[in-house]
Amino acid sequence: MKKLTGVYILFALLFSFSLLSFAEDTADAENPESYNSNQITHPEWFLKITDWSYFAPARVAMLSSVKIENTASIAYKDIRVRLLFTTTSGPAIGQTIATTQGLLPVTVPPKSADTYLKGGITMGAGRQGYRVSDIQILSATPITE
Repeated sequence: MKKLTGVYILFALLFSFSLLSFAEDTADAENPESYNSNQITHPEWFLKITDWSYFAPARVAMLSSVKIENTASIAYKDIRVRLLFTTTSGPAIGQTIATTQGLLPVTVPPKSADTYLKGGITMGAGRQGYRVSDIQILSATPITE
């Protein structure tokens, strides 16, 4: 019985440690432009792509618009993204079949949500049967002045 109680206590301790999060220090929270700030070191935590439009004319993957939300208190530019493609035909319907990376040459102001690339941008090769299933933000350049 003592052995079983010890296991429960060990489990409770390990579980409680897993609930702790190591967030930004209070000193960095006061100064978002600090080199150690999460807003500088992890811009992908603060940028979110909420909507996009994609088409593939003549086997060229075109991203025609992207809605980006910035929850940080600093601006970002040159956002590097990864597009995940699925297919609507063939034996791999609905599965991720290809990825590509690209740079969105936009500047996103702090605490904003807006649509960018209204004219479109080339993002590699594509096909008529490809669809973008997800866009992941890999990195961005913080603008600190």
